[in-house]
Amino acid sequence: MPTTDLLLDRGMMGDGVIDLRAIRAMIEAAGYHGPQEVEIFSRDTWWKRPGDEVVRTCVERFGTVC
Repeated sequence: MPTTDLLLDRGMMGDGVIDLRAIRAMIEAAGYHGPQEVEIFSRDTWWKRPGDEVVRTCVERFGTVC
């Protein structure tokens, strides 16, 4: 996914090429089952959208890597 800023133009989880399911599986295999958080650094895209849309999308995407 192309970016215009390495810090402030990141996509929503699942938009890129990172295998989030595999990473989550490795973390759980190492024994971690605690809290997780989502940080979206996207000044020109996600930060400008309505909060309920962003949260809804985060929840939906998070569910795809469980």
